[in-house]
Amino acid sequence: MTRNQNVPSYTGDIAEQHIDPSREYSAENQEIEFSREQHAIWADLFAGVHQPYLLEHICDEWKTGVELLRLNPKGIPTVKHLIDQITPRTGWHIERTVIRYTLADDWYKKFAQRVFLITDYLRARDQMEFTPEPDMFHDIFGHLPFLTQKFYADIEDKFAPAYMKATTEEREVIKRLAWYSTEFGLLVQDNRFTVFGAGIISGRKELTRTIMEFYRLGRDNVIDYTQPIFPQLRERFQANKTNLHRIIDGVNSLHQKGQMSSADEGWNVVLGLYKSLGIEPKGIFGGEVILVPFNVETISRIPKTVYAFNPMLFVCESLEQMDAILDSYLKPIAMR
Repeated sequence: MTRNQNVPSYTGDIAEQHIDPSREYSAENQEIEFSREQHAIWADLFAGVHQPYLLEHICDEWKTGVELLRLNPKGIPTVKHLIDQITPRTGWHIERTVIRYTLADDWYKKFAQRVFLITDYLRARDQMEFTPEPDMFHDIFGHLPFLTQKFYADIEDKFAPAYMKATTEEREVIKRLAWYSTEFGLLVQDNRFTVFGAGIISGRKELTRTIMEFYRLGRDNVIDYTQPIFPQLRERFQANKTNLHRIIDGVNSLHQKGQMSSADEGWNVVLGLYKSLGIEPKGIFGGEVILVPFNVETISRIPKTVYAFNPMLFVCESLEQMDAILDSYLKPIAMR
């Protein structure tokens, strides 16, 4: 089958942008006059996620934060508004960047200064359900409600000191730990799986796909929600660890070939991978995403960021557990 030449192949490498350095972080770039259509896109994105049947599956801390952030459902907030709600509470500052996907080295230099970057880019209407590039809706709606709260500022404070002292190999692990916690992490709250990661919260397709897996696990008797769910998840993980690692290694190989270029195509490729590996798509493998306990060993095997398709999501039993696991890897590096 001939690949559509207009469809990019997301192999994990960031497309190079040629930016005028004088525009980056400039005063005039911070406050932008957005068009009526851009404000309308923001309003539709906000309304699309801010629905009771979706919000009930998002963690409590995000819902607290979105109230503290006082976002306007009808329009894109100013940088000043965001700073006014965040900096007095946690000491973090917000800056707008013209770069769509800031490279990790530059990102963590800003993190070391307690600066959270938001892009000046907003997705178009043909990407309302999902965008492979993090736009300002993702940055603001997904991340910034958390940044009004000390626990999240403390989590973000862990990454830069370790990244600055890490080896090249360790830096790849650190990027994955950030990706599968603050971007695509899940939590257990009140014996339910809930969404923590900003990448899931800010993408309606990612959010609904993840929620469907919560329900499927109960429907297919993989998880009994009348019993403590995290021990069950841990047990399923241990029983299937070998096949889980085989899937990760297979996805890594396919990903490097650019065969994960859209959410739909990515899932079809993974189904084909299951078949080639002799793994039946049932039980823990029966959904469109695999849920496993958050652990450094497995996360470090994941390939470079899978922009269009995350084959696996990681669950923490609590925020305290996430904090402890991140510390176990990041703190020894930071203290060198």
